[in-house]
Amino acid sequence: MDYNQLLKKYKKKKIISETEIPYPLNYNIQDIEKIIPHREPFLLIDRLTGLDIKEETIIGEKFISNTDPILKGHFPDYPVYPGSLQLEMTGQLGLCLSYFIFNNTSTIQENIKPLNIRATKIIGAIFLEPLLPDNKAVIIAKKLEYDSFFGTIIGQVISNNKICSVSISEVCFLD
Repeated sequence: MDYNQLLKKYKKKKIISETEIPYPLNYNIQDIEKIIPHREPFLLIDRLTGLDIKEETIIGEKFISNTDPILKGHFPDYPVYPGSLQLEMTGQLGLCLSYFIFNNTSTIQENIKPLNIRATKIIGAIFLEPLLPDNKAVIIAKKLEYDSFFGTIIGQVISNNKICSVSISEVCFLD
């Protein structure tokens, strides 16, 4: 798989449009906490809004509040949400996607154990537009490759209909 070609392709167009997604979702932070291990203040997804199991793609959202403490120092007088946290957003959304794929479902079950994972590598990332406070970030993640140990996804962060970042990352599934 040519990762550089994928990064180039998806820096210009969305992986999937919100209107193309076949399964609308309305899961909030409490639901997300059931399927991934992240917690406040490092849970970087507010909502899951759409799923396409067949295309192995998911859409989520995060509101970038101007009161987020990370913006106080990044950067004074021109607050910009950090690119490294945009990578983390897409990674977290990719983990949510893994839950739905592994369980072949669009529902979140009660009393389940969050995935046990470790990030292993950022294969590539391109930062195109600043992600500014008081804006909603739409996050998209798509499965590229999974085996019994590793998962690779491509993700985008979009705000005001502009692609802010596109990245490809890999995790190791520990369970």
